[in-house]
Amino acid sequence: MENKEKVFIALDEYGLDSIPKEIGELKKAKELEIFNDSIEGWTIYPPLSAMNQRNYTPPFRTLPKELLYLNGLKKLTLYGLDIKTLPDDMEKLKELEYLDLSMNKLNMINEIPKLKKLPKLKYVELFGNRINMLEIERWRNENPDIKISYGEE
Repeated sequence: MENKEKVFIALDEYGLDSIPKEIGELKKAKELEIFNDSIEGWTIYPPLSAMNQRNYTPPFRTLPKELLYLNGLKKLTLYGLDIKTLPDDMEKLKELEYLDLSMNKLNMINEIPKLKKLPKLKYVELFGNRINMLEIERWRNENPDIKISYGEE
């Protein structure tokens, strides 16, 4: 995979539950899609089965810093990975034009400032995350060239 420009990784296919640090070795990647393709699909937290047990500790995941080594990426899809926060230095992905963060657990009011630092970002998909309409509209007004989608269409 190290020499490919387009890389698709289904974590379940490799028996992984998170993005491995070795992701930083994909230096030639221009398009990277990482998703969790389990039969269980996206999970809701807390799960209904835990409601009676008052277990509110979901298995949130973070992105390894090695992902930010892929500064030639133009297209990045991180679908259904239970990500709760993005790295503070997202701007290292300086060539990124397309970003799909669908079906994660991001609170976009905290994440939009990080995404605003991506100089070439043209499209972002936020469906399935916690959205603040005022912040989305503010971002659109500040940068009318960016397409922001979150399932409203």
